[in-house]
Amino acid sequence: MLDHWDELRGDAPVPQRAQFNPMRMPRHLPNLIVLEPDLPSKALIRIFGTELTRRLGLDLTGADLFTLYQGERAQEVVDMIACVVEQKLVAVASSEWSTPSGHIFSTENMWIPLASDTGVINRVLGSIWEPTISDVNIDDLGGAVAPAQRLSLRSFHKF
Repeated sequence: MLDHWDELRGDAPVPQRAQFNPMRMPRHLPNLIVLEPDLPSKALIRIFGTELTRRLGLDLTGADLFTLYQGERAQEVVDMIACVVEQKLVAVASSEWSTPSGHIFSTENMWIPLASDTGVINRVLGSIWEPTISDVNIDDLGGAVAPAQRLSLRSFHKF
């Protein structure tokens, strides 16, 4: 996904949203999130991948990402998306999750900016995947993001 993004942008700091073709990276589609940020108040989830919906136990399409968390964790999420939008950075994070049955698994997350034709960052593309997928039939997260997730690492990169 990052290779496609980098190829599209050429010499520009960020590629245009209209250039981005998700069909060029079909393996990411089930784990794709597209946000429409309106900082600092909200980041609407415009696309929420089918695998993410299955694992969460809830489709978050149309929800505000920022309202899924509370307190300090909510501010961390706002700050991360703000860095992607305002500084045109790529954010990479890893998270640890716990299902209601106690199964623990890890994900790696990437958030990249996409610009309108005027250059304003109006979409943030995210992909969340599990580096190691278990053969065990894992229950979903019970429809709750905040209590299931612990952010363990976060970094930002300028390309």
